[in-house]
Order: sequence, then C-alpha cells, then structure tokens
Amino acid sequence: MRYVLFFVSATVALAVGCGNSSFDTGNPLANLPSICEDDGAPEGCGDFCETASSCGSGTFCQDGLCDAVCTPEGGECGSAGFCSSAGRCIPLTQEGGAGGNGGGSECQSVQVTPTRSIPNVMFLVDQSSSMNSNFPGAANRWAAARTAITGITGDLEGIVRFGLTTYTSSGGTAGGECPKLPTQVDFALDNAAAIAGAYPSTRPSRDGGDTPTGDSIDALVEVITSDPPPSDGPTIIVLATDGLPDSCADPNPPDNDPDRRAATEDLAVKAAENAFDSEGIETFILSVGPDVSDSHLREMANVGIGLPRDTPEDDAALFWKATNADDLTTAFEDIVRGSISCEVEIDKPFANVEQACRQGDVRLNGSPITCPNGWRVKPGANNIIELVGSACSTFKEGVSELTAEFPCGAVVVQ
Repeated sequence: MRYVLFFVSATVALAVGCGNSSFDTGNPLANLPSICEDDGAPEGCGDFCETASSCGSGTFCQDGLCDAVCTPEGGECGSAGFCSSAGRCIPLTQEGGAGGNGGGSECQSVQVTPTRSIPNVMFLVDQSSSMNSNFPGAANRWAAARTAITGITGDLEGIVRFGLTTYTSSGGTAGGECPKLPTQVDFALDNAAAIAGAYPSTRPSRDGGDTPTGDSIDALVEVITSDPPPSDGPTIIVLATDGLPDSCADPNPPDNDPDRRAATEDLAVKAAENAFDSEGIETFILSVGPDVSDSHLREMANVGIGLPRDTPEDDAALFWKATNADDLTTAFEDIVRGSISCEVEIDKPFANVEQACRQGDVRLNGSPITCPNGWRVKPGANNIIELVGSACSTFKEGVSELTAEFPCGAVVVQ
C-alpha cells in the first residue's frame, strides 16, 4: 500500500491514497494483473530494479522487477480509481478503512492540499531623467530595464505575482505631489500583458526627473499594506535605480555638500529598513549603470533583508550593478529566481523520514529524482518536500509537475 501525491503548477490538490500491493486485501483495486506483456506497456516494464527510482515513468518496483498494472489511457482501473504516474491503480474512495498508520487493516484514499510558495515581486523603477542615458553600445537604460522586466514577467508569470511601480518627482514638494508614482500595476499572477501595456516604452518626461527613493519606498509600502497580496510567499521590492537618491524635501543635494547628500541617502536606507522591520517586505537593489556608489548599495542591500547596515563586507547582502543591457537582464533574473522557493508544503506530515527518503518515488516533470540529492524532507519540518540541486533549478524555471509516491507508514494520514 502506498500514498501518492500529485502537484501540478502553483496550487492544485494532492491525492494521497493506497496503491496496489500483494498484501493490500482491503483495496478493491489490489492484485490487478501486470500489463508488462501487453501492447502499449510502459517502457522498461519487466526490467530488474532495486528501488522505486530505478524504474522509469509509468512503472513501480515490486519483487525486484519494474511492474505496471495500468496506463492513464488504458482504463484498467475502471470507475473506482485512477492510474498513478507509477502505473498503480489508486482508489478514488475506499470504505471502512481507518487510515494508513493505525486502527485498521486498510489504507483509505485521502485528499490533501499542497501549498507552493508564490512570491509577490514588485519592481520599483527609477523614472529620473538620467534613465535616458545609454549603456555602452547605445542601449538606453530605460528601454533596457523595460525589456528585461517584461521578459522575466513573461517567463515566470505563472508562478510569481508580479507588479510594477515607477517613481520620480518634479523638484520635490516644490513641484507638487511628491513622490510621484506614475505607473502602478498591482500584484497578480499572469500579469505580463498588464505590465507590458502599462510600462511606457520611452521614459515619460512630463512627470519630472528627480529620484526621491526613500520617499517612494515609504509610499509604495503604504500602497502594498493597504491592500496586501496573498501571504503564501514573500513580498519583495526590486529597486532599479541609476543614481544616488534625493528626497522630496531636498530634490537637488549637491555632491559638494556631504551632509545633505548623506541625509538623502540615509532616508532611503531607513525606508528600506522600515519596510523589512515593520512589514517584513524585503528590498533588493540594482544599480542601472555604474553611478550608484558601492557603499550605498551595500547599506541598502543589508537593511533590505534585515541585516545591520554596517554588516562586514564578507557577510553582507548581495547587490547588483549592471553596466550593460545583458548584465541588467541577468541581475533581474537572479533576484526574481532567488525569491522562488523549492519547497512544497503538504498538509499531512511524514511519519518516517528515512523510509520516505529510501522508498519514496518522487518525479519532476515525469523524471525520477532521488533522495537526498534531488529532494529531501526539509530539516526541522516534517510536512515539506524540498527540491535540491538541479531539480530545484528546474523547478524555478516555471510551471512544473511534481509527483511523489510514498509507502504506507511513511506518511501520517489520520
């Protein structure tokens, strides 16, 4: 008897139930005949095996041989069940069973719900006049940022809630509203078209040309917290700016006045620090071009994830500095993919982690992955499957199918 778990895309039902075995007397679909000699049998059916992961898709390991009693198209399970990815018939319901870990002699089909961590990623893009400058090779900074952001949103809109905000001012408070947030797109899945439609292809000059970064972070956090996104993943701000900040109160601090310059930089650092400390919102900073000092980038990066601003360089948070369009795209990719978790939570805990690791049949997009090199039960959490290594990298690429099958006794189903 085995429990089977299915995960497709972001949120679907996991099916946990009994599979076929020679001793599963309570399962009406137990002891179905092998189909390995039939036309249309899965590839590898009848091959020798040592563990579940030794068998290919559509088969399971039993008594030293890869076997199968059904295919998804074959109808061998009838109306009472469905064919799992390992070629077993899984009952839709089973009466009289007490559950897999005690109290009865039968496994009972159980439905559980997985939760994939879906990050909420808000791009906060500097709309100052210097964003009209060019990278080497004549790539406009504004246009390059737009290309990079619309590209990553198009690739990952199915597993990340994306949003977009641009910011500037027109001479600070002396020019009216400050900060200005001319482009605002709320968080949502499948949001690439909305972002591309709202994102101007050239930098609008009518809104002003200043860089009130600290004031804009404060204003954006207020917008986010007034209508917060779902909490099933982290909320992060990806700040893309090409210059040192000014402020609504001081829109033009001169470089030869270190006190005024330091005050506007400090305002931005405190805004990122407050976003994390008060609301748990992380801020990741990316310099669009070489003009933002490393010291300011490092302070912003540190406080953005809850570190002291003066954390030593060896232990400091990452920041990104893009000096060409390709670097810019890579930086956005690194930040966004870094926010995607390789953890899948299930609402029934593991009862025996060693047994689950040793005998579990976990597959990503149909290909077996092994424990602990491809997956593991997350240390300290007995209800989370964590993908590792190349499996984690594949999972971060976009919508994936994850299936897992565990023997009775490995999972608590009461």
